[in-house]
Parts: sequence; structure tokens; C-alpha cells
Amino acid sequence: MHDMKRALAVVAVIALLPLLAACRQPPPNLDSPGRSIVCFGDSITAGVGAGPGRTYPDFLAARLRRSVVNAGVSGDTAADGLARLSDVLAEDPWLVIVELGGNDLLRQVPIEKTESDLRAIVERLLKARVLPVLVEVHGPFGGRHRDLYERLGREYRTPIVEDVLSNILRDPALKSDEIHPNARGYEKLAAAVAETVEPLVAARRRVRP
Repeated sequence: MHDMKRALAVVAVIALLPLLAACRQPPPNLDSPGRSIVCFGDSITAGVGAGPGRTYPDFLAARLRRSVVNAGVSGDTAADGLARLSDVLAEDPWLVIVELGGNDLLRQVPIEKTESDLRAIVERLLKARVLPVLVEVHGPFGGRHRDLYERLGREYRTPIVEDVLSNILRDPALKSDEIHPNARGYEKLAAAVAETVEPLVAARRRVRP
């Protein structure tokens, strides 16, 4: 009898899954008038540790079969990124993949400051009718920095590429040094970013055919 009740409960949950999925709100600004995809970040976006044409934006462009703007600047903190956000917006993006926060960790910037700067970046992108995607950046044990990205994702309905960067930097075979991937690592990062971005590209086609 208990097995029958358990089976019926499972069937009921499965039946509800399409309804629950339908209730989820889509990410913002899929109808953006922008035209480009921009990878916005620090030395990891710039591609330090790999040769020309082997950065994660290069691999992402190949996967998506479309051009991708590399707006990575080595050494940037979240505050530095915020200061040059106008240059990113000048690229007329509809989608901006934000990979910032690693240098904040290395320089021990207070997490409250990092969150404030990342929040300002996301809010400015949203106001400009751009869809942000956040690449989660945190130390080896996650902690408060992981919570930061998850919180921003929930509050702004912003897609997040979770854990992949920290996993890459724990694998010596995927690193060029202690804080940068090698070409194989960047290819792995691009694949993870693509898994998040490809459904957004498909959804945008439905909104703006």
C-alpha cells in the first residue's frame, strides 16, 4: 500500500513538471534591439595563458557560429569593469557575458564592494535593454562569493554559468598557471558558457525572428 501511494505521488509530481516550467519567468531583455554578443571580463576573458585564437570567446564564437566580441582586460576588478561599461555598450550588445570578481578575490576587495559593483553592472546592462549572463567566480570552497552570484541571479533573473571556472582551476591539466586556464581549459569554459547561451539564442530567435 505504501509503495502504491509513493508511486502515485511520483506520478503527480511528474504531471506537474510542465506546469511548473511554464510558470518560470523568462530572462529579461530577450527582445533587446542590440545585435552583438560580448564577453566582458578580466584576464580570463582576454585569454591570458593561451595563444591567439584560443581564448574562450574564440571557442564560444566557433560553437555558436557567429562573431563574439572579446572585451576582456587583464587585471580588471569588478570596479574596473564598471568604469568601462560604456565601451561595452558601444558594441551594441543584446547579450553580455560577465566574468568579473576573480581579481577582487586575489586583492581581497571586501565582498560588499564586489557585490555593489557587480550589481551596478547588471543593473546598467538591464537598463540598456541588454541580457546579462554571469560567470560564477569564487574561491576553492565557494562560500560567500558563490552566494553572491546566486543572489544576483535570483534577484535579476540573470542566467549563471556555475562552478565551471573553479573546477577548471582545480585541474592542473587545464591550467597555464595558478590563476589562468590553458587552451584546453578555455575550451572547456566556452563549452559551459555555450550550454547556457545557446538556449538564450534560440529563445531570442522566437522573440525576434
